[in-house]
Amino acid sequence: MYRKPKYKKGIRFFPTFILEDVQVICLFLAFFFSVVCFFPEWIVFGDANVPADPMTTPEHIKPEWYFLAAYQLLKIVPSKVGALFLEALAVLVIFFLPFLDRSPEKRIQRRPVFLTLVLLNLAAFIGLTLWGYLS
Repeated sequence: MYRKPKYKKGIRFFPTFILEDVQVICLFLAFFFSVVCFFPEWIVFGDANVPADPMTTPEHIKPEWYFLAAYQLLKIVPSKVGALFLEALAVLVIFFLPFLDRSPEKRIQRRPVFLTLVLLNLAAFIGLTLWGYLS
């Protein structure tokens, strides 16, 4: 049976050194949170200090390129429910694409339903992305 060795010299790692590290971490976090909560202007500059208005988006703010299609769709469809429905419909078409076209053919050139749906989705995504980038 294994027995824990007893050391006559030295200090144990736990709890002595662990508690010292925890004290230093707590002091650092207290300093960090006090600066963030009581003096945020030391860290945050410029437009980040302006209060947010949820009803308007400034013109100079645009999302990353991979969100531009969804952003543009939200801008052109007046109802958010309609825009979300159209996005969900596009995702569902891609999801159910293997079930819609059950052709045993492997080549995409000989699968007209599959090719048409893929090209329509791709063209819509690219078109909305470019439109969102240019607007």
